[in-house]
Amino acid sequence: MRVRFFFLIGLCVALQAVALQSNICWAQCASTVAFALPEALSRPTCVRELNLRDQDLEQLPASVAQLPRLRYLYAHENHLRHLPEEITRLDSLRVLFVNKNSLLDLPPTLGNLRHLQQLQIDQNSLSELPPSIGRLDSLRFLLTAWNNFTSLPEQLGQLTRLEHFDSSHNQLLFLPEGIGGMRALRYAYLNDNKLQRLPARLGQLTRLQELNVSNNQLEHLPESLGKCQQLKVLILSGNQLKALPNSLGKLQNLEMLIANDNQLTALPKSLGKMKKLKTVIVRNNAFSPEARREAEARLPGAKFYFQ
Repeated sequence: MRVRFFFLIGLCVALQAVALQSNICWAQCASTVAFALPEALSRPTCVRELNLRDQDLEQLPASVAQLPRLRYLYAHENHLRHLPEEITRLDSLRVLFVNKNSLLDLPPTLGNLRHLQQLQIDQNSLSELPPSIGRLDSLRFLLTAWNNFTSLPEQLGQLTRLEHFDSSHNQLLFLPEGIGGMRALRYAYLNDNKLQRLPARLGQLTRLQELNVSNNQLEHLPESLGKCQQLKVLILSGNQLKALPNSLGKLQNLEMLIANDNQLTALPKSLGKMKKLKTVIVRNNAFSPEARREAEARLPGAKFYFQ
């Protein structure tokens, strides 16, 4: 009986010790956000968010990899030229902001961040993406605008969960055919590049809702564009288009068509099938008065802007 009594006392003391230790851990982790790396490293298992925005950083120390539970890393608006390869060991990382820096390259092992959902690398001096980016199979938002890209890796098509892609304001000459593999893509901004054509597999983007390819060098559009059945907004301004494909009439959910500053002389007759199309902006083209009247007659419920 006495043995049992002492056992119970020992058990109570042990439970109290565990509870005390838990309270101490809770107190240490009361804040999961840090605004300086030394602060974060003082409690490495607690920090979930590290905000280093606009701190005049010229380098990101490799010791950032010592934060095993880090989910959000904000290091934008600094002077970073490179990222340490150790950053790709952050297995828990969900969001990485390194935009508005002076980055010249990205770690070749970037694809190791398998849980990354949002990557913002816009407004840097990058000229290429590492092929390993195709392994970021949790990625949903990718912003690469305002860099120096002339091409994108074929592996980009492996991002089957990507929903938002902005690679505007680069020097892109073409898009990889594999882009058709981005089946979840809803918003694609590819304006202000030097694109001369769009891939035939563009039509595989069946969830696409908004496509902006304005201010490029496009002379024609692929017929497969008509397979993008969920498209609501299509922006084609500032190209060299002389005609639009007849398959455009299959875009039954299109609400807005903008094709200013091209060489269009008429709109396809199939536009008459697009019952949800309410706004057509086609200023600075070569429409004859008759072509304008015909377009307006086919879609009496739409507002046309020819001038």
